[in-house]
Order: sequence, then structure tokens, then C-alpha cells
Amino acid sequence: MRGLIAASGALILLLIISLPQALEPGEEDKRRTDQEFEQLSLELSEEAGYFDTDNLISNELSYLQVLPRLKEITTSGQVYLGVGPDQNFTYIVQVRPTTAIIIDLRRDNLLQHLYFKQLIEASDNRWEYLTLLFGKKLPKGFRPDPSAGIPGLVEHFQGLSSDRDFFEQNFLEVWSDIRRRFPQVTREEDRGTFHAIAVTFFEDSFQLRFRSHGRLPRPQYPTYEQLARATDQTGKMRHYLNSESDFQFLKEMQEENRIIPVIGDFAGPTAVRSVGEYLKRQGLVVSTFYVSNVEFYLFGNRGFPLFLENLKRLPVDHNSVIIRSYFHYRQRHPETLSGSYVTTLLQHIESLLSFHQQRPYRDYWDLVTRDYISTEVVAQ
Repeated sequence: MRGLIAASGALILLLIISLPQALEPGEEDKRRTDQEFEQLSLELSEEAGYFDTDNLISNELSYLQVLPRLKEITTSGQVYLGVGPDQNFTYIVQVRPTTAIIIDLRRDNLLQHLYFKQLIEASDNRWEYLTLLFGKKLPKGFRPDPSAGIPGLVEHFQGLSSDRDFFEQNFLEVWSDIRRRFPQVTREEDRGTFHAIAVTFFEDSFQLRFRSHGRLPRPQYPTYEQLARATDQTGKMRHYLNSESDFQFLKEMQEENRIIPVIGDFAGPTAVRSVGEYLKRQGLVVSTFYVSNVEFYLFGNRGFPLFLENLKRLPVDHNSVIIRSYFHYRQRHPETLSGSYVTTLLQHIESLLSFHQQRPYRDYWDLVTRDYISTEVVAQ
């Protein structure tokens, strides 16, 4: 009898251990299946729109300006929201969210993030990622240095020749995997767009620059290399490829389907609000929302009040911040760094909404100057 009781107790204990554990409030089940990832992207998205840039890389060389303060203010394990290309990855590895959602008006941005996703997941390390991204085959027997920073990576890959056959073969495999994994969010006719994105990285490599359609190229736009080599105000390189541990964090997020690309207008009727509703259901809070200079255009088309209404639907706390980029073609901002034409700014989301309620922002200059968090680094 005692043996039976002991056996029964062991069986009950085994069953308890094997049962799915209930999530604590605010704790999301991190890993998603490909089907869950795809369905979430579709459910949160709205109709795509047009913007006159390819936006394959950022044109904001000041993007690291806010990082020391951003890391001080934000709480890890929350949610990151952003817009545009892989500048988001640098912010993501710094704030360490549990989930990231990239909302962009252009469907091409969603496709580009799927391309990045597939390359990152297929790469064991940063060296393999750049091999696939730039179509430059590593020498036989090459052993990657996990401690190497951006300077070492740049020097090595600039010494390698591009290999068209190698690139095209890898592209076919990547395209096949993307279509197999995400058959609803992609279409066969997207192959041309994917290839155009991929071949631009292959052909331009570290010299790739931001491009606009129908506008003259601006010589001050940084290259991929300049963005990667950029430093914050303490002199530290913080690009997501500068550290193997940062890249591995990003890779884990991609493998667990925790970086979701969404099609949406910040002032639109669906995407931002749907994101807010989803996050509230999951008990999650937004720590960071990178908006680039989208608000500048929203003032131009009278969409800014609609954006603020959407912003109110997001779950935030007193530490939640917005990251914005101010391009000063006429008037410099007090936070502008010497020699820079872009200023990257921080503002608490609660303050943004409160200041607007007290006295609505008149224009974009009023928005970027009335209230912001100083990013000045004080020498110790």
C-alpha cells in the first residue's frame, strides 16, 4: 500500500511538472510558430501606402545620440515599436524587449524585414550574416573572431570580392524558405521586390546609401559603413553588428518570431490601434517607440492629431519614450551635435500627450523643442 501511495504521489508530481505553467501577468509566451507570426502580422496590418524612398538603410547618422539615456530610462522585457529598416535592430539589442513590432506604411519594408529575418536565422554569427547580405564568400577554413568589432568586420569584408554565383544561389534558397514559411503574407510576384532589395546590398555593400525617388541624392547621407562605425557620445560603437552577444540576442528574437513587421500608417485607422489592443491583451507595456521623422510628414498632411489619438491606445508607463529624428535644413536644434544635420531626440510618451492636451502643438518645431529629454553626457 505504501508503495502504491508513493507511486501515485510520484505520478501526480510528474503530471504537475508536465502541465503547461500559467503565465504571470505581463509575461508573454515568447516563442511563436511561423503560422502565429504570419497571422499576427496580417491581423495587425492595414492597407499599404506610398512613400518616395527605398529606405533600405537609415539616413540618420545621429541615431546613437540617445542610447546612453535610453538605456538609463527604459525597462527591459517590455515592447519595442519602430519604423523603417535595420536601425531598429540597434535600438532593439540595447533596450532588450520581449517583443518588437515594426510598423511602416510601405509593404516593401515588411518584405525587407522578412529578408533580414531569413538571413539572420540562417547565420550562426555576424560573419555569416554579412557573407549572405553582401554575397562575399568567406575563405575556406576561415575561423570567425567572436570578439571582433565593426572595424574588424569592415576591414575583412572590404578585402573580399563579391561572388555573383554565390549570391544568386543563396538568394534562391532564401526566397524559397520565405515563401514556404510565410505563404499568406508573401506572393509569388514579390520575388522581384525581394531580389531588388537583395541585389542592392550585394552591389553596394558597405557603400550603400539611403535613396529617394524623384529627388536629388544628398551627399551627406551616410553609407552603411558610416552607420555601422558611428559612436554614441561616450565614444562607444553600439551598432547591432559590433557585438556578437548583441547579434545573438537579435538572432534569438528572430528565431522565436518576436520581431513582427506590420504594414501601417501611424495616423491610420487600424494598425497602431490594433497593436495597442493586442499588447493590452498580452499584459505588455511599450518601452520605446522609434518614429524617425514621420511626425514631420503628419503635420504636413494634418495627420498628427490622429497619430496622437492612436498613441493614446498604446499601453505605456512613466518610463515609456518616443525616439524621433529632426532634420534641420533651416534651423538647428539645441540638442544638435557638432557637424550633424540630424538630431535624434527622446521624449516621454506621457509627457507628449499631456503637453498636447494642455496646449496643442502648433507645428513640428514646437513639437521637437517644447519638451525633450536632454541626451547630453556629463563627464565623470
